Amino acid sequence: MRNKKLELLQPFVGNWTTQGHTVDGKSIIGTDVYKWIDGAFFMIHYVDVCFADMKSSSIEIIHYDDLEDVFRTQAFGSDGSISISTIKIFDDIILIFADSERFQGKFKLNKIEGTWEQRINGEWQQWMDIQLTKTSCR
Repeated sequence: MRNKKLELLQPFVGNWTTQGHTVDGKSIIGTDVYKWIDGAFFMIHYVDVCFADMKSSSIEIIHYDDLEDVFRTQAFGSDGSISISTIKIFDDIILIFADSERFQGKFKLNKIEGTWEQRINGEWQQWMDIQLTKTSCR
């Protein structure tokens, strides 16, 4: 049986334009696409962005962990990286946690705005501010 908590992911479904900047002034521009896999137990997330002149792509699978009452993700990057994260969603607040990165953001109508931080020398430091704007639903 499908867990009702999966409906918390529904606002993500669609195509998004991604914009932002890193703390050192590099611009970020790209797209994010969120889709349900048939059956709607798992969501797939495609990322295609440029940090200044560096392109980065990844594919992420998101699922709900019943035992821990959180969403889990596994992402595979175009640079060969693999990352595992935990997502918590409370009303319009989105929190993402990984070993060396974390995100705090908020849904605002058809936008997601937030800040990514990186752990550097054991301390969390601001990395980038981003805004995703939904362009269409699928």
